[in-house]
Amino acid sequence: MKHAQHSKIRISITILPMVNNMLEKVRVKSGVSKSSLIEDAVKFFLQRQLDKDSKALSRLNFDDLPSEDEWLSIQSSSE
Repeated sequence: MKHAQHSKIRISITILPMVNNMLEKVRVKSGVSKSSLIEDAVKFFLQRQLDKDSKALSRLNFDDLPSEDEWLSIQSSSE
């Protein structure tokens, strides 16, 4: 089933009552729904994870890549 770009999917989560109480206080104070607060928190978490993964990838060394001559040899042997 395909969803429109702006449609939402209903999910169920289980959280500690204390976390729910804090979430409810933020919801009342900000006027934002709990769903929106959770969605923003998940987006923030995923962005942080992407940043972390990007930094890890940027530190990789590619010393094991073949030289240009080795690539030519690989290509000619595969034809």
